Amino acid sequence: MEGNKCLDIIRNHYTDNSYGFEACATDIISKMDSNFVDFSLTHPWRDGGRDAIGHYTSSTGGKANYPLKIDCALEAKCYSTDTAVRVCKMSRLISRIRYRQFRILITTSYVDNQAYNEVVEDGHPILIVTASDIAGILRNNAINSSNVEVRLKNVDQSTRRLEIYYKRLTELMGDTH
Repeated sequence: MEGNKCLDIIRNHYTDNSYGFEACATDIISKMDSNFVDFSLTHPWRDGGRDAIGHYTSSTGGKANYPLKIDCALEAKCYSTDTAVRVCKMSRLISRIRYRQFRILITTSYVDNQAYNEVVEDGHPILIVTASDIAGILRNNAINSSNVEVRLKNVDQSTRRLEIYYKRLTELMGDTH
């Protein structure tokens, strides 16, 4: 029940801002597992099906062994409760998996059976995070319906600050793309 309230708040908050949900999704994934690091949002256009790119790191903690860093790409879908991620979206995601990379699909909804079975049966390296998973991640991080909106606003503010920084940096470098 509490998880559904949080998800409704998230969906409503990002109704007209799918790019904003991408930042929220990276925050959720980082809260799920602190080994997910260095996420960067991609441009909202021509992003190759990647809303963010980052790394999964693993280390012994010692000085002798260099930490293992695996590239990952995230795709975020802020869908209503009755809108599934279907085969066509999953096939597109699968077709864009790069060598030595895995994908994360995070959705505020669910993945339909056929799309899910395609991933599992063919062994595609895709981590699927659905609405019920998001609810659990929020709960494990003491985020509930009374404080989720504040958290979302903090994510939005951080994203805006980074966008301004990168815009200025790009202007200084003379690249206006």
